[in-house]
Amino acid sequence: MNTNLSFCLALHRAHASLQLKLDNELGIHHGISFSDFALLNLLVQADGGRVNIPELVRPMGQPQSAVLRQLIVLEKIGLVVRDGANGDRQAVLRPAGRALVNAARETSDSICTEAVESIPPEAVEMVSAALVTLARTPTLALS
Repeated sequence: MNTNLSFCLALHRAHASLQLKLDNELGIHHGISFSDFALLNLLVQADGGRVNIPELVRPMGQPQSAVLRQLIVLEKIGLVVRDGANGDRQAVLRPAGRALVNAARETSDSICTEAVESIPPEAVEMVSAALVTLARTPTLALS
């Protein structure tokens, strides 16, 4: 099998295992999925906790319709609000969303720390840098 394909399949398996574990723990302790956490985390890092909805597509790895469905659920439970000023649809983090993502970050950090503890720190740094580069490669950009 091609080395690059093997890498991508191994990446998929690692992601799937990590996501299942994080979905389970975040669901039990905070009532959200890992995807919800990732979305809330993007908002908490944004200027003013506000992001144009189309800008969430690539980092979430979902089509805009899926991101919008996710935002609707998070809005219904009071974590975000969708705002439409001047034709720009934005997702805005509410204080309850900020509090939840901060608490969920501790849970996520604990799981991620445990998950990578058997990998030497220098390898974690190298793979992390490689994954950032992979995510930004023009080949993966949507047309």
